[in-house]
Amino acid sequence: MTIWHIFKKDLRLLWPFVIAVAILWWIEVVILFRLGLFGENPVLANLSLALLPFTAVFATMFLVVAIAHLDAVPGVRQDWLVRPIPRGKLLLEKLLFALVLVVGPIFAANIFQGVANGFAVREVLDAATEGAVIFACLFILPFFALGSVTENMTGAFIFGSACAAVGTAILSSANDMNDFAHGTIVTAANSGISWIPVTLELTLVAVGASLVLWLQYFHRRTTAGRFVIAGFGVVILAVQLLPWKPAFAIERYFSAQPNAAAAVEFAFDARLGKFKSPSGVARSLKNFQPNRGDQPADVFLPLRTSGIPGDSIVISDRVDFYVLSEGRPLYHGAGESAQIDRTGTNSPEKPAYQEIELPMSFYAGAKERSVTVRADYSLTLFGLAKSYSLPALNGSERMPGLGWCQTQTNEAETAVELHCMQLSRAPICATLFLENASTGVQNPPRSICSSNYGLSRPPLPDVIARYAANIPFRDATGLAKYPVDGSQLAESRVVIRLYEPVDHFNRTVTIPEIRLGDWEAD
Repeated sequence: MTIWHIFKKDLRLLWPFVIAVAILWWIEVVILFRLGLFGENPVLANLSLALLPFTAVFATMFLVVAIAHLDAVPGVRQDWLVRPIPRGKLLLEKLLFALVLVVGPIFAANIFQGVANGFAVREVLDAATEGAVIFACLFILPFFALGSVTENMTGAFIFGSACAAVGTAILSSANDMNDFAHGTIVTAANSGISWIPVTLELTLVAVGASLVLWLQYFHRRTTAGRFVIAGFGVVILAVQLLPWKPAFAIERYFSAQPNAAAAVEFAFDARLGKFKSPSGVARSLKNFQPNRGDQPADVFLPLRTSGIPGDSIVISDRVDFYVLSEGRPLYHGAGESAQIDRTGTNSPEKPAYQEIELPMSFYAGAKERSVTVRADYSLTLFGLAKSYSLPALNGSERMPGLGWCQTQTNEAETAVELHCMQLSRAPICATLFLENASTGVQNPPRSICSSNYGLSRPPLPDVIARYAANIPFRDATGLAKYPVDGSQLAESRVVIRLYEPVDHFNRTVTIPEIRLGDWEAD
């Protein structure tokens, strides 16, 4: 029996299921296309963000398992054993069926979405191919391996649920331990460098699933295959707990311009004075609830920066701080992330305040003591890469690195809404401001940055990244006045300056003989 004969037999049995799953993915993509850039239909937006992707993913999982179960490997009554059918051909047919009839419709939907939104065909093909490879590694291989070690859907559901329950319990316990340790059990997962554990996980999934399929289809070692799934599952969970320091060291290795931040320094500077809330309301009075010993205390340590190049931004990816007394650690916690902008060649270097949050039970006894505070920073230096602009009113332009962007005013007429889509990840860091093209007057820039250095395009629900931002031109309260206001929008443009990470680096700030109580915010 040839591969084609097995393919036709599987298609006769599964065609309704195949069509149903393909329709789910196509409905999702068509809805996303109909929503366009601004997505102003809330019903369709909620449908595309929640129900449809969830349903489509689970339907795909069940379909892939069902493909394996048509010629189940466990047991001795299977038709493919009696005939017999070469095991290599059977495995090849199952993988071909899944790629053509499961991944194929998703691949076609991504091509439709990209071309319909005006992107170049070559770019769309590259993005759709990358998305298809990631999708195959995430869903096709692992769930086909699950189907190969079970005889029916009930067995697959029980085995899969048991693995998921154990994994959830392990991750939940790790999260609880991290909370108990004040967020200091730092892992790379769910951070800006999560692409490192994700890449390792995808590799492990592909290797583990391939090993299971080899054991099953060429040796029929079902028990061994199940142990391999469990073992690789544990290793993948361990990758989720990859410590921050070695992961950040890998990120540093891939810096675009190593040592570009060599001159950047941080130092404690008491002359900067206490932090003052921008609202003018003392933080000690804000949301004050008496007799609540569990309320955290916020301390702001003034830092002087130096060596930051012009047209650069520094972001703290991770801050670990220690409160020490005579060299003995009293408390270890995670500080708040900070961002220091020096957007403009001649802009002055700005002071920064490092916020640290301390449990009131600890702070009450330590605030009047003379202690040493040490802060260990993992930082990223961003440099200006590109600059774009488009009309502030009803602008619509396609720009390399930004994709397709449009502008309009919001309903309250207080800000310009900028919405974009492109065939790659959204920009990591940008500053946006309104500029009167006739006079050159500019509003204060708004900075939007994140420490997400992922390399891959999003595979679900499609391969198009969508992002948005608001650029204010009017304060509804009337307290703030903008140089470029609503009357000037017709002759104004939205200026977008993109910043790319150039160097990842570490710094340590040690502050001896400090009283924490002296640095509560005014």
